[in-house]
Amino acid sequence: MKKVVDRHTVAHLWANKAQSEARTARGNFFFNDDRIWSYGSHFLIAYHTHNDRGQHAVVITRSRYSNTTAEQVGIVRSASGHLKQLTVPEAGMDNRQLFEKWYDEITGIAGKLGNARKPEKYIAQIRGIMAEATAYVEFFGIEMPERMVEAGKIQSSEQFAAMLAKEAELTKTAFEKRRAAENKAHKSQLKDWRAFKTAYIKTRDGYDYLRFNHTTKRVQTSQRVEIPEAIAREFYNLVLQTIASGGCADCRISLMEKYEVAEINKDFIKVGCHKITLKEIRSFTRKLGW
Repeated sequence: MKKVVDRHTVAHLWANKAQSEARTARGNFFFNDDRIWSYGSHFLIAYHTHNDRGQHAVVITRSRYSNTTAEQVGIVRSASGHLKQLTVPEAGMDNRQLFEKWYDEITGIAGKLGNARKPEKYIAQIRGIMAEATAYVEFFGIEMPERMVEAGKIQSSEQFAAMLAKEAELTKTAFEKRRAAENKAHKSQLKDWRAFKTAYIKTRDGYDYLRFNHTTKRVQTSQRVEIPEAIAREFYNLVLQTIASGGCADCRISLMEKYEVAEINKDFIKVGCHKITLKEIRSFTRKLGW
């Protein structure tokens, strides 16, 4: 098996699966098994693949990073012309990345429609990308994302604007639903933590929380720091006095000679890596009768 050959032979050996590997003398065009590269593994030109029905195809990039790679891509495309070819933006991308790339390309083109003298030029480009994506999903039997389908229908700047507005609304709705679910989960987890059902809680709002262990007589924070009750009460009184005096930033105070007090104001305190709201502190101390 001859492994060092000219670039056209490299492509034909790969396309016909005549052997498992080959490269050019300079090593800038080579293949191993199903994959063929330009220069290195960072630039995958194409690969052989099969779908669930056993059908064979080659997935080929349309990226062009240099004149040399452009020539090599062309050679691979020509050598595999007898096979079903699926063109993609970059051969190394997974399905999610491909759909995101196709979508970004379509919306980038659609953004030019508003000032276009010949909008049909851009409409044709959008159709070309959709044809590329459609061939891919049909071969692999996968579903095209809904937003890709909608983007593929764009034929005017008005349609594009309407699609963006719809997407913005859907994104807002999805965000609000996700935030509501996260808040609900956070409240439930916080309740369990306060009841000592869990030892640790990952906060979701950027603030820390307090609980009191009646057995050890220590205040515990959501970051697992423990403070003896007497010291905690003394520090609480200091916080109230500082707020009454207008608060402080860079307070030059330390708690237990360990944790620097960075800020005290009417809304929150920052001690070490903790940030605790005054609402949380007052609720906590009220329950303890401080």
